[in-house]
Amino acid sequence: MKIIVTVGHSILKNGSCTSADGRPFHGVLEYAYNKEIVERIAAYLRSAGHEADTVVCPEYRFESSAEEKSYKLPKVNGGGYDLAVELHLNASAKHNARGCETLYLSEKGKAAAQKIQARLKTVFQDRGVQKRPNLYMLNGTIPPAVMIESFFCDSSEDCALAAKTDVALLIAEGIHGRGIDGEGQQGKNLYRVQAGAFSVKENAEKLKEELMKKGFDTVVVNDSGKAVYRIQAGAFSAKSNAQEMKRKLIEEGFDAIVVTA
Repeated sequence: MKIIVTVGHSILKNGSCTSADGRPFHGVLEYAYNKEIVERIAAYLRSAGHEADTVVCPEYRFESSAEEKSYKLPKVNGGGYDLAVELHLNASAKHNARGCETLYLSEKGKAAAQKIQARLKTVFQDRGVQKRPNLYMLNGTIPPAVMIESFFCDSSEDCALAAKTDVALLIAEGIHGRGIDGEGQQGKNLYRVQAGAFSVKENAEKLKEELMKKGFDTVVVNDSGKAVYRIQAGAFSAKSNAQEMKRKLIEEGFDAIVVTA
C-alpha cells in the first residue's frame, strides 16, 4: 500500500503555531509532538513493506493557516496514494477531556479509521470513530483519508501515557492492520499490564481511582461488544518494561498480569 502521512498545522511567519498547545496544562504542543513522530510512523510502515511518504508544512513561510491546505492537498492528491493519514492531537474547552478518536468521511476511510482506533484504544480511552464531512483533509483528498486525534494534548494524564508508549508504532500498526516491529517482522504485539477486570464498570472505575492515588496512570478499557472492563496500567513495546510495571504494582499490593494487545 502507498501511504502519505501528513502533520496537521504549522508555524506561521509571525512565529505563532496554529495548533493546540497543551503545555500550560502540563501537556504538549500538538504540532511539535506530531512532527516528532511522523518519520517514525513512516519508517515502521516501510519496515512492514509499504511505501510511505510524509508531509510537514514549511515553518515561518505562511501568513495564515489557510495556506496549509494549498500546500498539503496537491501533494496528497498528486502522488497516487492508497491512503492519506493526518496527525493531530485533541484539546477541550475545559481542559478536562481524555482519549483517542479517529475521523473519516468515506467508507474506505472508515475501515482504516476503525483499525487505527483499535490500536490506540489499547492505551487511551476510546472515543470511537467519527464521520466528519466538513474537514478539507477528508473531503478534499483523492485517496481515502483519516485524521487521527491520538490523545488530548491538554490532558496531563493522556500525555503521561503517551510519554511511556510508542504512539508512532500504535498508529503504524493500525494502518498496517496488525503488529509491526522495528525490524520489519510482523505479528509483534504491545505488552499491556492489566491490574483487574470487571463486569461492572463502577468497580473498574473504583480500582482505577485507587491506582491513580498511588501514582499509576491507568485507563479503563472496554472492547466493543464485550461486558468486561479491564484496568490497564501501561502498554509497552518491550516486555521487560511491562514486567517492571507489573512488579511495581504487586509491590503496592495490587494484582497485575502482563497480556498482549
